[in-house]
Amino acid sequence: MFFGGVVGCSQRNADQAPSGAVATLLCCFFLLVQFPGSAQESDPPPSGEDLLEIPEGEGPGRGGTSFELVPSMPENLRITGEDFATKWDSENELILYQGDMQCRTNDGIQLFADEIVINLRGKFAKFTGNVTVYQGTFLHRGESATYWFEEERLEADGLRTGMDPILLEAGKFDMVQEDGRILFVGKDAGVTTHDIENPAFWLKAGRTTVIPDDKVIFRDMKLYAGDTPIFWLPYLSQPLSRGLGYHVVPGARSNWGSYLLNHYGIMLGGDEDPVTGEQKDAWLLSQWHLDILTKRGVGTGVDLMDTRLRANPDLSGLKLYYFHDFNSGENRNGIPRQDIGERRFRVQLRHRLELGDPIPGGTTYLDANLTSLSDRFYLEDFEPEMFRIEPHPDNVLALTHQRRHSLLTLWTRLRPNSFYQSDTRLPELAIDQVQHPLFNSPLLHEGQFILGVYNEQVPGFERRDLKAEADALLPDDPRLNEINTILSKHGYTRLHLSQEISLPMVLDDWLNLVPRVGLGYTSYRGIEGPRGTEERRHIYAGAEASMKFSRVFPEVNNEALGLNSLLHIVQPYASVSWFATDELDSSFPRIDRLTASTRPRPLGVGRFTAIDDLADWSIIRLGTRNRFLTRRDGGTHEWLTVNSYFDWFQKDPEFEREFSNFYNEIYFNPVPWLELGLETQFPLLDKVGDFTEAVGQLRFLPSDSLELTFRHRFLNNHPILQDSIYCEYEVYKRFNEDWGAGFRHRWEFDDGVLEHQQYTIHRSFDNWILSLGVFHRDNREKDEFGAVLGFTLREFPSINLPLRMDAE
Repeated sequence: MFFGGVVGCSQRNADQAPSGAVATLLCCFFLLVQFPGSAQESDPPPSGEDLLEIPEGEGPGRGGTSFELVPSMPENLRITGEDFATKWDSENELILYQGDMQCRTNDGIQLFADEIVINLRGKFAKFTGNVTVYQGTFLHRGESATYWFEEERLEADGLRTGMDPILLEAGKFDMVQEDGRILFVGKDAGVTTHDIENPAFWLKAGRTTVIPDDKVIFRDMKLYAGDTPIFWLPYLSQPLSRGLGYHVVPGARSNWGSYLLNHYGIMLGGDEDPVTGEQKDAWLLSQWHLDILTKRGVGTGVDLMDTRLRANPDLSGLKLYYFHDFNSGENRNGIPRQDIGERRFRVQLRHRLELGDPIPGGTTYLDANLTSLSDRFYLEDFEPEMFRIEPHPDNVLALTHQRRHSLLTLWTRLRPNSFYQSDTRLPELAIDQVQHPLFNSPLLHEGQFILGVYNEQVPGFERRDLKAEADALLPDDPRLNEINTILSKHGYTRLHLSQEISLPMVLDDWLNLVPRVGLGYTSYRGIEGPRGTEERRHIYAGAEASMKFSRVFPEVNNEALGLNSLLHIVQPYASVSWFATDELDSSFPRIDRLTASTRPRPLGVGRFTAIDDLADWSIIRLGTRNRFLTRRDGGTHEWLTVNSYFDWFQKDPEFEREFSNFYNEIYFNPVPWLELGLETQFPLLDKVGDFTEAVGQLRFLPSDSLELTFRHRFLNNHPILQDSIYCEYEVYKRFNEDWGAGFRHRWEFDDGVLEHQQYTIHRSFDNWILSLGVFHRDNREKDEFGAVLGFTLREFPSINLPLRMDAE
């Protein structure tokens, strides 16, 4: 109450005077006298260097309960200080304060001002003169402010607001609390992150809404460098998230010319808030593109993503893009190409639709992974990064029902891009049973049921080339039969069954043994061509055995190597796999077939996806795992792991070998600044099909300002794959707080070519970060060059230009 909050009256006692008489005397006293105020607590405003620190907001404290009199202080306001005067205007129901004081509110706001007027009739408090407002980490300064204490809302005129790292200056400013959030709405407002008296840049707008830790919404926005406007947008919703807001990437590439890639992200859906202008409960992330390439033309598109789905890098939503290419013959590699026209496009849908529970006892969803392209060169020309990772995008629709021990999938693979070689499945039904106890017994069961209609065709351009080659051959040329076989349609209906039972057991508390047996059946029925029915029966048997030995070395301690005692675990293991089946004729058109690889094939039939290439085998795999563990951060850290093994073939299904290569898989991570991964294989006891491979990666930070990365691959004498001596190294050095530089080289030493080189330099200014990158790529037939310029506003991503090198 008023007296309890201002003059610190004591609590009411039993023999106090009647309230009516006291009220009359005190009203007269307020009308005739101005008196200095004193308070129970001393809480002076900060001064000097204290103003540079932003205190945490505190909830209001209440003084002792006083007489229930008029005027009564609002319950959510409290005035304290050491030297101030108070006056009561009964006619207008105003309480006036002047002097050295502060006001605290129920919602944690702390306000300082030369004068405070509390309007009991209007339900607001007016603050004027050197106004400073604290709330948690927010700091506001200006000449006037108004706090509506029933609505718990603050508005101000000519107020500058700071919320790290943002500064907001507004001609008229409202602070609104909505749904547990504090919103700042300014008219004729400016936003900057340059925290000095006269900032070098401002984003100014007729209406600005700042939602801390979320976004800033501008209407009629202008970007000022000093006092000069240099850029204008009618509307900009700039979230503090990199996926949203306006981004632009300028640069140059030899096959693009100079370019400017513009990207604007905004949330859609939900309902517009009349106070802030934001879309409440927005769920659709939209990213709009407008790209200008001086040597190629103009492209535009939009990406749409449902943010309600759980984060999944494979679900990128709907992407639509069209490019009008007036120079489609321009390419990166120098290989001549046929005319592909001016209309280049990509339509891509990668989305998951949750279907609830239409089948009781599980989860059902529909997955779409569809990509339609205008031509086979589109990705190489306009999306080189995607082309490097996925040069032939898949096209799949799948309806999936997942239960505890099984996964049912009805799916189809389509072929909208006839210029790629791909099979189709129209459709395929698969039931996978994961390993689980059989009838609550110690036996474990797993199995597969697959039924589908399959076809495969060569690409259209390759079909035309083969037909032209066949027309030029003599009738008795053996190459003619080979071409006709390639051009014939490959297709069939296939049923595949596989069932397996295993029995894990421990013998004498030291030997882990898992025997396995299985049966299978595959049936092919020709739907194209003269071939009839093929049937295959499979039988499988195998076993896995392993044991563990361990020893602790408590005396092993080395801070430099990250060792705090050492535990060594040795696990020898052996696997035996025997498989027998009815062989397919070599001319049979296999669709699910083996692809060339340097890695060993899986020994389990259930994990063998190349169903059409199943062949008799008998293999023994022998190996040892070594694990070295140490204590770190209250837990166990994997300091070093080494897995070494080889295969002993009684019957080799591929190359008629007796022994495989000797494989080593090594991972070494002793300290956070050193990480090494290495995979090697080399001939051991056999010369048939032998080859050598070493693949490694090293990341090393010798100091806080230097980072080194090294990648290497050596492949020699592989029976199918091309020899390679690949080496890539990358260095980044930060010289000081202002300058940094880096470079990356990629060599192919097999033919002595420096395939790719990239150089970048970074300069930090007071409130900007400027980056410049250049690259050169040797494509053997044609060199490729490029440059990218990037600059970013420090801290606040209002407009940022990220440096990106995608010349891969």
